[in-house]
Amino acid sequence: MGDQSNYEYFVKATQPYTPERPSSLWRRSGDEWEFLSLLDWGWHKVKGTIEHVPGPEALFPVTAERAAELEADRQGWVTYWAFYSSERRWRAGKGPTTVVRRRRSPERIFDETFMQGDVWEPDSAIFEAFDARQTNPPHLEEITVDEAERLLQELRGVLGATEL
Repeated sequence: MGDQSNYEYFVKATQPYTPERPSSLWRRSGDEWEFLSLLDWGWHKVKGTIEHVPGPEALFPVTAERAAELEADRQGWVTYWAFYSSERRWRAGKGPTTVVRRRRSPERIFDETFMQGDVWEPDSAIFEAFDARQTNPPHLEEITVDEAERLLQELRGVLGATEL
């Protein structure tokens, strides 16, 4: 993490997030703000990258030690779902066909589906599941990283698929 003593650290936590499980990690040195990218796991300057720093009502100070813990816990920033091709199939007791995941980073949201060939690829499945305009959206059930790992091992025989 480099020289932590030059920075003040903050987490963004607006509903449904909490300071214990925040949506993003920020740091400031003087007037210079940076955010932890949850896509490449590096620190990026706000200026020239994104429009603005979250308002003070959304930011909560954390210690450098807590910031280091959050930075090291990549899985803590990711949401996983079991993917069912439709709600009808889910209600009929059919099993999920794969796993999808989302990383909501300050610069953009990144959604992926575990695809044939045993790779994560960008996909619109999560958007489609939550888009009210869809006529037959996929059905998603939120799961933990351990459940995602177990499900992908069961469906595809792959170990370590959730590693970031």
